Amino acid sequence: MKAYDFDTLYPRRNIGAGKWRLLNDPATEANQAVFPFSVADMDFKAAPEICDALHEAADFAIYGYFSPEPAYYEAICNWQMRRYGFACQPEWLVQVPNIVYALYQLVRTFSEPGDGVIVQTPVYAPFFHAVERQQRRLVINPLLEQDMHYTIDFDDLAVKAADPTVRLMILCSPHNPVGRVWTREELLAIIRICQQHDVLLIVDEIHADLVFEPHRHTVLASLDDEIADNCMICTAPSKTFNLAGLSVANLIIPNETMRRRYLASENQIGIHGANYFGTVACQAAYEKGEPWYLALMSYLAGNKDIFAKTVRHQLPQFRITPLEGTYLGWIDMRALGLSEQERLSWLKAADLHFVTGSFFGDAGIGFERINLALPRPALQAGLDRLIDAVEKLT
Repeated sequence: MKAYDFDTLYPRRNIGAGKWRLLNDPATEANQAVFPFSVADMDFKAAPEICDALHEAADFAIYGYFSPEPAYYEAICNWQMRRYGFACQPEWLVQVPNIVYALYQLVRTFSEPGDGVIVQTPVYAPFFHAVERQQRRLVINPLLEQDMHYTIDFDDLAVKAADPTVRLMILCSPHNPVGRVWTREELLAIIRICQQHDVLLIVDEIHADLVFEPHRHTVLASLDDEIADNCMICTAPSKTFNLAGLSVANLIIPNETMRRRYLASENQIGIHGANYFGTVACQAAYEKGEPWYLALMSYLAGNKDIFAKTVRHQLPQFRITPLEGTYLGWIDMRALGLSEQERLSWLKAADLHFVTGSFFGDAGIGFERINLALPRPALQAGLDRLIDAVEKLT
């Protein structure tokens, strides 16, 4: 395997990087070992194969109007086939700026104000926003947690889906923040319930590539043609290849009628597609980035194991989920007995910046999400600060 550098520390202060803004002050700038563990992007440089393609595109120096070439769509379909055995067709694809935008548009297109939309908590906050900020009704199907293993409450899901005003379900697969990779059997059970009650499925598969052995991601639309006709899949290279700032994602909508309906809805607001550099990066990632991706997954598996062993042996008062997918650890800190504000102040004093669990809904209160996709020396330094902070607290 080709060697790639994931260990070098690259602080991103004062360049507009979202999760680094909290560190743009003199008190933290002096300590170059302090890294944030919050927003879900990676502190690794992108694959050199992607950077080469971007340099070539930049050097050409004409940045006019464009549309993706057929090779762009072929690269996405080939990736889906290689990684998941899913025979995605180029005509099913719709390029979009990002998945959060797509969630809003999909909810807007396939429901009406007042309709119910099912989400499973705790979950990524834009799921809530895409529903409530468009005057739809949030219908919560809480995940069940036992010994930090989360499962789906299918009885509750069946009751919620049976409501005739419920039109959609937004599924996070793999799940952010609890790290579950849903099994084929779990997905089929969800689909049976949704099909029985004419509930369309929007599936956010942005973390699909970030799955650890022995777990396997199943593309929902790959299960059979009837299932594919009743779902819309959200994909992007942004998590896998650390390209979130380039604003490119892709929808997979196999059903032609639904695809046309979505495109007509986009035309009403005048926003569609992605930018030139995002398109170049996406194509290069799927065509040439696989060696880097495989090396990344090996490195992330090492970070995951260090995190789990550290918590198990040195922070036994905390509980964490077994991380099946994503690079996001989920920590139960309720044993500290602190209120959320007290916990945030305590973490800030220790130069630790996570994502507080309430961001993911009431089911996340008392938890923190920690981003593990950063150089190992920074991860270890952060875990050491957490250990020290707990010792001082107790």
